[in-house]
Amino acid sequence: MNGQQKLQGIILMNNNSNLLLNQIIVDNSIQSFKEIIPHYEYSNNPQSLVKDATGNIYWSAINTIDLSINTIVNNIFSDTDIYYDNKRIGIGRKPLHNYKIDLAIPQNNLMTAFHIGDGSFGFSFGNGTNQGFIPEIIGIGSDENDAGLYFVGIAGNDKPSDIPLIVFDARSTYNTRLINRPIVGITSGNYNEYDILLDANGNIKITGDIIINNESLLEIIKKLQQQINVLQNKIT
Repeated sequence: MNGQQKLQGIILMNNNSNLLLNQIIVDNSIQSFKEIIPHYEYSNNPQSLVKDATGNIYWSAINTIDLSINTIVNNIFSDTDIYYDNKRIGIGRKPLHNYKIDLAIPQNNLMTAFHIGDGSFGFSFGNGTNQGFIPEIIGIGSDENDAGLYFVGIAGNDKPSDIPLIVFDARSTYNTRLINRPIVGITSGNYNEYDILLDANGNIKITGDIIINNESLLEIIKKLQQQINVLQNKIT
């Protein structure tokens, strides 16, 4: 047979977890595998080994095997909107840049990208507007004993440092200092009415009052001003 020797058969598994019967062929000391695909008289379809839920292996016509599970065609999982590219996953589009997991969230559409929770309360991230795109993070506590959203920073040690544990870093898309607008705003149930504003110069604008040791800052300033007036009157 032109130097070829056919040895015993071997069962291999392809990327789709289908079992394939192969025969080992030795040709001039080089091993190769040749798939054996039998045909039966009662069927015009080639047969393939399959394994059922109980572990039994049997022959079945190839056209009866569902190859859609875990089949990736042109970097997309069959019949899904999930992409796989170079160990990165994209949902709704191919993963951008070097993101390991990339979720496509449309503009002009209030949409939650993902949610982690117990079905009633939890953490969500998505688009917070129907006029463009504003990243929105929402945390919902179950009752008055829970904070709505925690920001927790954990240091790797207790050594002294000038670096804050949590940083709000505001900058323009040109990577320059943002000076044309406030950096952080705090509201209470109304996006357009800010109770506290913080800008890049460290200025804090407060529309309400500040409580220090259970005493109003406005009241403290009022008392100090009264004392100053008394001293001025004594001097004059």
